[in-house]
Amino acid sequence: SFFFFNPIFFTVYPQFDPIINGLQHNGVQHNYALGDFVVANCSSDMSSPPARLYWYINDRNVPSEYLQPQHETTVENDGFLLRYRTLEIRFYIDEKRLGKLKGKLVLKCLARIESIPQATRESSQTIYIPTTDELRNQKLINWRGSDGTYFEYFFPHVLR
Repeated sequence: SFFFFNPIFFTVYPQFDPIINGLQHNGVQHNYALGDFVVANCSSDMSSPPARLYWYINDRNVPSEYLQPQHETTVENDGFLLRYRTLEIRFYIDEKRLGKLKGKLVLKCLARIESIPQATRESSQTIYIPTTDELRNQKLINWRGSDGTYFEYFFPHVLR
């Protein structure tokens, strides 16, 4: 007779949504404009098996040339080997490649364990980009105060 040994496979679901880093500094959103270069990282929560990470821009899967190789880290937790992954995205804000932006880009990171679709987690962040018309309709006012300091103010100016 034959005996088949099936090792017990423990599944550990990710408890938290992935974390997106790089788009903010001290909790404040970076300012972006057309032509700017964006770099952001997405890190999954620990799980077993590890989640695979996917980036989307405005709900469209990003081209592979925007992505750096996915990095995996293994940690031991209560005798279990858990893994988390990080995936970096790099791209220029360019309407030729990204399509009409309509003033914003929504970056979404999805962490999916292929064999366990119900364990999928996601996070998103929005980048606001002033349109060419909005930039054209702003008026910059500069003046020097009596103490020699410069003041700069942006006033929206609507052309009629």
